Amino acid sequence: MTSSQKIIYDDVKSVSDSVDLSPLKNSRILLLGANGLIGSYFSHLLDYLNSEKNFSIEADLITLNSLDERSRIFDLKGKKGLTVIQKDISQSAVYKKDYDYVIHAAGYSAPGNFLADPIRAIDVNYVGLKSVLESVVSGKSKPKILYISSSEIYGSPEAVNVPTPEDYPGNGAVTNSRACYMESKRLSEVLALNYNRIHGTDIKIARICLAYGPGMSFDDKRVVGQFMNKAKSFGKIEMVDDGRDLRSFCYLSDVLKQLLSILLFSKETIYNVGSKEEELTIKDVAFIIGGIFGVEVVPGPGKAGVVADAPSRACVDTGKIEKEFGFKPLVPIKEGLHRTSEWNILRSKND
Repeated sequence: MTSSQKIIYDDVKSVSDSVDLSPLKNSRILLLGANGLIGSYFSHLLDYLNSEKNFSIEADLITLNSLDERSRIFDLKGKKGLTVIQKDISQSAVYKKDYDYVIHAAGYSAPGNFLADPIRAIDVNYVGLKSVLESVVSGKSKPKILYISSSEIYGSPEAVNVPTPEDYPGNGAVTNSRACYMESKRLSEVLALNYNRIHGTDIKIARICLAYGPGMSFDDKRVVGQFMNKAKSFGKIEMVDDGRDLRSFCYLSDVLKQLLSILLFSKETIYNVGSKEEELTIKDVAFIIGGIFGVEVVPGPGKAGVVADAPSRACVDTGKIEKEFGFKPLVPIKEGLHRTSEWNILRSKND
């Protein structure tokens, strides 16, 4: 095991130690987006449960691209119980196996990605989920399904609605440059709810707010990845704007604990997933990363680029999941950003 892999190993071990995962023993799992940021942590957890806990899970890991050495789950190739399948889920597909659990974790969550290919971003959400639901309805098994949605569906909530609860109806426009992502997530949620109502599919919806952690590489187009890349490549973090917007980030192991609790034990259908413990400005995040790398941070003027249509504040109300599961985030932002940066540094050195 390499040093960078050990960081993820420790994270998924902490998840296994914190959540009762016994329902996953001897299960068959379909995971879409297995090489994505969140999907990769699911994938590594499944490998941990098989190799360290003898769970005998059989999982089909769906990825868009073939795996290479830079892939987040490259080290899982050939692992017992895990089958990597290359498939474009933006195209209609049929899943013929009978699964116990289905996790739709695919999607273009980085603004730079969904703005570059908005139609595909829509299809990955809607077509990808519809293929799963149609396959489940026509099959023999009745799996538990988890659809990973996003707090982006809330748009730009008014100040009185932040932290934003699950019953907030949203405040966004179809003309917003980010609408391809926001509205396709909303449509997919509507699709899921109607399959539940009409066909009785057992589906849960998790609206994630700003997950981050190892797997978020130097070339990642989200803000944490961009800041780390600038620190490493240029020895300085020059921001595209003044960083005034507020964000509440949640480290991947804390995100995964919430998602598994929802998938396995939740009583309701829709949950916010994230942390409201530490709300920081984007500039604060830049200075934390600058401190980790020992480089200067230079804020820019106003708002610009892909952040122009972004909400000024993103923070979800996690009261529902806290009350039901007693959840509290355990990884503070400074520690989480340090672990993310360390993973990248070790990986870039090829351990």
